[in-house]
Amino acid sequence: MSRPDYLAAALRRPGYLVSRWPPRAWLFTFVSALLPGPFAILVFGGLLHAQPLPFLVGALVVLMLSFSPLIARLDRSRVRLIGREPIVDPHVPTDRRGLSRVVFRLREWATWREVAYVLVCIPLGWVGAAVQILTVWSVILVLSLPGRFVGGDDVWAQNPVGVVLAFVGSVLGVPALGYVLGLLAEAQAALARTLLAPRGAELRHQIERLTASRTTLVRSFEGDLRRIERDLHDGAQQKLVTLAVALGSADLDAEDLARSGVDVGRLRGHLDRAHDLAEAALEDLRSTVRAVHPRVLADHGLTAAVHELTSRMPVPVTLASTVEERFDTEVELCAYFVVSEALTNIARHSRAPAAEVRLERDGDVLAVRVHDDGVGGADFRSGTGLVGLRERAEAAQGRLTLSSPAGGPTMVVVLLPARAPRAASTVERPDAVPTVTETF
Repeated sequence: MSRPDYLAAALRRPGYLVSRWPPRAWLFTFVSALLPGPFAILVFGGLLHAQPLPFLVGALVVLMLSFSPLIARLDRSRVRLIGREPIVDPHVPTDRRGLSRVVFRLREWATWREVAYVLVCIPLGWVGAAVQILTVWSVILVLSLPGRFVGGDDVWAQNPVGVVLAFVGSVLGVPALGYVLGLLAEAQAALARTLLAPRGAELRHQIERLTASRTTLVRSFEGDLRRIERDLHDGAQQKLVTLAVALGSADLDAEDLARSGVDVGRLRGHLDRAHDLAEAALEDLRSTVRAVHPRVLADHGLTAAVHELTSRMPVPVTLASTVEERFDTEVELCAYFVVSEALTNIARHSRAPAAEVRLERDGDVLAVRVHDDGVGGADFRSGTGLVGLRERAEAAQGRLTLSSPAGGPTMVVVLLPARAPRAASTVERPDAVPTVTETF
């Protein structure tokens, strides 16, 4: 039998009292009993000194508003002690300071739910403290009885009911204490999940904020890729082209020397090898540039970029596209790299005689489908390539599915939001790309 990984499950198991959970429940409720201390000191101290009721109420409100956010923040993390996931902070992030921050927080419902949480937790904490105190008192009383009998103190005759209750409390109270504290800890954790977790509007705001943050990171990453592509294209690639031209000029000079009777055989051999290496390095760099950020995608759109991909495939690929317009850069890049990775897998692993790529727009959805009749057996667990494509699709707010039974066929489908470019100045809009249906 597997060990329970949270308190509520352990409470239903027979071995709960000898598990790790009673000490955790005790620590949880012990802290809960300490947290209301400042409020108790204020109330009882004010009553002892006969402070006016309005003063006590005002001080209690100020103390509650000051301490409730701190207690709530602690308890959102403290639920991990009993095996629960930490609770997400429902507050809206803000960079305000001073009084403006206080007013902003007081306008949030989350603040007042924290106050309500602390008000309910105060009696819960005191109940837990009372149960522990009574149990400890019963055990101490029972342990002291033999000494009192030896000393001539007839406790039984004086208070038989008290002795019986002390025995019952010590014998039954210690095991019962573990369950009572466990139930109190679970009750407070459930209360924390109810009052301290984000609600509808708060959750929507957090989702929107996370989505915007993720989109910003993706766009920043794509911008860095564009910069790297430009640096490679305009820097290293141009230098390699210049080197190839210089080697060609040196080869012509070697021919002139050969006509004048100079033996340039070894020189021609070195120049030919250097020229071949420069051409190979230039082709590798061009492939790298295309992989970083394909220039044809930025200049001519998705259909033209996929056309270029399929034209380089060692197996025949049919491209069927009804996509004419441009989309958001993030969407186009995602669709392009899905096709690129899928075609690479087909060439390496599928042993397919042919493949097909379809690009379609259906309302607000851009659908990209890559199909082959190979051996199948592709799986997200077999490598990081497909997993990376799925994560890229999710980052673009899309969804990637894979169907690849053993023996084939294999179908990779990604559905993306057909978002338009953010601004006309950021995306060049070439002439419309016609509908394409070709085989390469």
